[in-house]
Amino acid sequence: MKRLRQKPQRDPVISLINIVFLILIFFMVAGSLSSPPDPSIKFVQTQNLECCVPPNAISVDEFGHFTQSGGVITIDKLVAEHRDQSEPLRLLPDRELPAKRLLQRIKQLRVRGLTDIIIVTEDTSK
Repeated sequence: MKRLRQKPQRDPVISLINIVFLILIFFMVAGSLSSPPDPSIKFVQTQNLECCVPPNAISVDEFGHFTQSGGVITIDKLVAEHRDQSEPLRLLPDRELPAKRLLQRIKQLRVRGLTDIIIVTEDTSK
């Protein structure tokens, strides 16, 4: 009687190695397509970004009135409260507030000594 020859079993890990190798080649080619950034550029670095609007932020309604905690606040009171603080003044302008009016209100704050002002906007990229 003839003896049957058994085929050697192929190791299943070889298929996995082939796939990983193809993926590696793909990323090497795709990564080399983009040009490197200019070496003289120093990228901006950020740390401790705030994810939420702080509770002491000042809202500016569509008419240019400053509001805090639901009530209207005068510009003199706003300046008096924030003049000695080390944190910047954060303004939350209404979408309907004209940019010209917002810039006028910011100019009024700067004339009175508040120069560290941040305008908080909504991130719509998500």
